[in-house]
Amino acid sequence: MPTLSSLFPLSRLALLRRVPFWAQALALCALFAIGGIAAQDDYGIGRDEVSQRKIAIGNANYIAAGDIHVLSQAGDLAHRYYGVAFEMPLLLVERALGLQDTSHFYLMRRLVAHLFFITGGFACGMLAYRMIGSHWIALSAMLMFLLHPRLYAHSFFNSKDIPFAALLLIALYLAHRAFRKDTLGAFLLCGVCVGLAIDLRPFGLTLPPMILAMRALDLRHAGGAERKRILLASAAFLAAALATAYIVHPYYWENPLRFVESVRVVSLHPIIIDNLFMGEIYPSDAVPWNYIPVWFAITAPPVTLLLGALGAAAVCRQAITRPLAALRDREIRFRVMLLGCVVLPVSVVIALQSNITDGWRHMYFLWAPFCLLAAVGLHSIANIRMGEGKWKGAARMPGWVRGGGGRLHMARRTLAYGVAGVGLITTLTAMASLHPHEYVYFNALVDTKTPGALAKRYDMDYWQVAHRQLLERLLERYPDETLRIWVRRMSTLILPQNDRDRIVYTSSRDADFYLNSRIRQRHDTPDPLMFDSIEAYGSVIAYIIAPNSDAYLSAYRAEYNDVEANGTLLARSDFDIYAHNGKLYYLSANCEPLMAYADFIVFLHIIPDDSADLPFDSREFGFENRDFHIGDKSFALFDGKCIHRLFLPDYPIARIRTGQNGQGETLWSEDIDMAALAAYERIAAGDYGKPVAQSDFDLYISGNSLTYLKEPCAAGDAHARFFLHIFPADIADLPADSRDAGFANLDFQFADHGGRAGGKCVATRALPDYAIERIRTGQFVSGEGDLWRVEFPVAR
Repeated sequence: MPTLSSLFPLSRLALLRRVPFWAQALALCALFAIGGIAAQDDYGIGRDEVSQRKIAIGNANYIAAGDIHVLSQAGDLAHRYYGVAFEMPLLLVERALGLQDTSHFYLMRRLVAHLFFITGGFACGMLAYRMIGSHWIALSAMLMFLLHPRLYAHSFFNSKDIPFAALLLIALYLAHRAFRKDTLGAFLLCGVCVGLAIDLRPFGLTLPPMILAMRALDLRHAGGAERKRILLASAAFLAAALATAYIVHPYYWENPLRFVESVRVVSLHPIIIDNLFMGEIYPSDAVPWNYIPVWFAITAPPVTLLLGALGAAAVCRQAITRPLAALRDREIRFRVMLLGCVVLPVSVVIALQSNITDGWRHMYFLWAPFCLLAAVGLHSIANIRMGEGKWKGAARMPGWVRGGGGRLHMARRTLAYGVAGVGLITTLTAMASLHPHEYVYFNALVDTKTPGALAKRYDMDYWQVAHRQLLERLLERYPDETLRIWVRRMSTLILPQNDRDRIVYTSSRDADFYLNSRIRQRHDTPDPLMFDSIEAYGSVIAYIIAPNSDAYLSAYRAEYNDVEANGTLLARSDFDIYAHNGKLYYLSANCEPLMAYADFIVFLHIIPDDSADLPFDSREFGFENRDFHIGDKSFALFDGKCIHRLFLPDYPIARIRTGQNGQGETLWSEDIDMAALAAYERIAAGDYGKPVAQSDFDLYISGNSLTYLKEPCAAGDAHARFFLHIFPADIADLPADSRDAGFANLDFQFADHGGRAGGKCVATRALPDYAIERIRTGQFVSGEGDLWRVEFPVAR
């Protein structure tokens, strides 16, 4: 019987070592390139793909016209601050090829972007090989970088975050090469690459200080001539970096000092976007300190995550236990720099409370140095000292292991490559099961088993990439029809022209279908009657609603009747406004006249009991703004009726102000006092007993408070001032300034102690603690007398 060693002799594997590593890495890159060419047309358009191309067009027009205003008019004013070191070559390729159809030049863009991502992987492998000297570990590091599910998918449609991650790897490789060769040309080349990185992302600015700090350590042991050479190479590196960052960014040409302004604007990221994180919604400029670390941990392949942590620990151990060697040894210093490339940016983001959106995509570049640390961790496993007194269980190991030699070497390598192999296989399996939605990958650190759990805790398809698959399903289901769809036009740009011609873009209320993503726990829960959807881990990441389908309208009819029968009426105006099951409903039995004003914004301001409950960006206003248009999303029109619903916040609400403005006037408005509504519900439940007096208002006493109730109540019924005179059982209980009158005067304005809700006026006034004989109250108008008056005894 043949043995394993005869079938797979080590001599055959040893032959691979005779092939230069760069050839092995290129062969692996070729395989990835073939796979990328096959997969490039599987992904939808990312939300920023269109704006990134516009940035390049704006800069190209500025270069042609020489007028800075042309750049300012290219789109968002902030776009002038974004670098075009990668976007401009993409635009040049597009124009050189004469591409006209949008689907063609977006396919070209993603192919070039993906090939550049693979180039970054090649640099990762080459650098890992230079650092460690092992073919297998270097190839493993290369695979760990290329097979991060999220980065792999983003490499096709994200032309800013992924190119920076790839360029960072190239810059690190060139920095390692420059220190090894120690020539002026090597440092110049490294400086050019670092300058390109600075242009793409401000985080590139962390590289020059670290490289120069390493270079400064070389001065300690250098002689006079060598010291001059080191200083010259350092100056050349810095000059090349700054000059390149200036040259490739047209906005700097007129004034190089704009560089400081640009770094500030891009770092702060002027657009505020809500982020769903661990079940809570945070504005992007006020995310918790652990936002990036948690996102990084829960979306990284777990084996690579463990190897990277092990590599970081090994580097820290080397630096702490051998500090002098760390200062002299360039390899140890370089590994410390890799750790700094991970730790320093995260620390800066946490310290400055930077504006971070869409998970950790702004910091995908962290994965580049982390994979190199993972290679260090894998190398540590392959060099575990077994049976040498380092492990407590060494004595229990087999003799051949404790004896060392070739078998020990084989055991260590088998363990290391087994760990790496398991990690890569599990990652590939996950990518295959998610394709083409690898960008929503999560690992086992979060609940991926419970249906809907992920969508309630984390943003998933925040760039609406899955809209492409939804559109293709609709077009396939209705092959001969023109479809009225509410969708962002950018989502269709990747489709063939004949498919785009069949889509009519319209508002949501006029659409036969509308598409949506960014499903959130409270703000954007998908309807149970979704026409179609795309799921990952049992959570809906994007879906289609068919608002005019029979099933959809039937569900809304049932919901309308349920709200009308069981909801809490808050106000009657152009709409009947209800609260029911954590939602706010706008109902109308005669909706068609209201549709003439559907384009006018309905304002909705929610005022909490405690302003600390407001989102961070709303606290200065004192209310949460949830304005909307009639017909947006959760809206249905049927049988002349309509219903619109929104989710209420979880925090206690004091007031709800809503209405509709248009053409310079208020069409309708309501100010709903939730405390008044709660008091009425207690009265209706019998908690206050029978009224102690009745007039224009019914009066109730409960505990130490007097409550006024009028139903139905018009807005003018409570405008006049209320008088409230308290006659005590013992005149001595009155304040000294009230004893001559014989009563305590507690007159008040209704708005200070009450409110309207559901067609009712309710106000509550606290009573004094002393014994009361009787109460006189009513309303009056100065100079005209009382509108109504009532006096009644109080038995207490």
